[in-house]
Amino acid sequence: MRLKGKRAFVTGSSRGIGAEVAKLFAKEGAKVVVNYRKSRSDAEKVVRSIKSSGGKAFAVGGDVSDPASVAKMFSEGRRLLEGLDILVNNAGLADPSIWAPKLKDTTLRMWQKVFAVDAFGTFLCCQAAAPLMSRGGSIVNVSSTPALSGDVEGLVYASAKGAVLTMTKMLAQQLAPKIRVNCMVFGSFKTTWVDWLDKKQLGYYSSAIPLKRLGNPIDAAKLALFLASDESSFITGQSVVIDGGEVSH
Repeated sequence: MRLKGKRAFVTGSSRGIGAEVAKLFAKEGAKVVVNYRKSRSDAEKVVRSIKSSGGKAFAVGGDVSDPASVAKMFSEGRRLLEGLDILVNNAGLADPSIWAPKLKDTTLRMWQKVFAVDAFGTFLCCQAAAPLMSRGGSIVNVSSTPALSGDVEGLVYASAKGAVLTMTKMLAQQLAPKIRVNCMVFGSFKTTWVDWLDKKQLGYYSSAIPLKRLGNPIDAAKLALFLASDESSFITGQSVVIDGGEVSH
């Protein structure tokens, strides 16, 4: 087991990629906090799935964009896990109305809404988690390929994810050598945004990927496992692209 004896907190893990990360971490021996904002029933379902397989997990609610809520959920996480070794900042905002507006229709409120979760939320969770990692640890952030390559859509989202890329590099320097900080950079994955697309659009996205498919949540979970485990013990400050070859740099 690659995470035997480890204690992990996965934000936004009641479904999708976060849920797969939580399940895989537990399977590899970690005690896991399954975090949710509103979907308590989904989080408890993930916890039950983990426990039914012999793992240890706890559902903890909290809003990553709210400093008081973050403090409370990490205090609860510390109590349940008896410390912390791994943080995965998976929580993100999904709002189709903000994805593709024209520049003239893009409002400051849109920026504030997305940055509050994707950028500020990542910062707040890192800030709360780092002091709990008394024996060292690993922080895994999440960004997106448009933050690296640009795109015609997703201006606000890509900008927030660009902030996460920079934050990763800065925190890796600040928290070394005790805590490693890396970032997963996602391409097109089968998550809730797929629901925004019609069949033609979905085919377009898939055909643009050399591996000819969208990523599955388990693909991301396996990368998170590598970055959280001792297998990546000499890796920090890095942004690892997982996109089926869609972009190159």
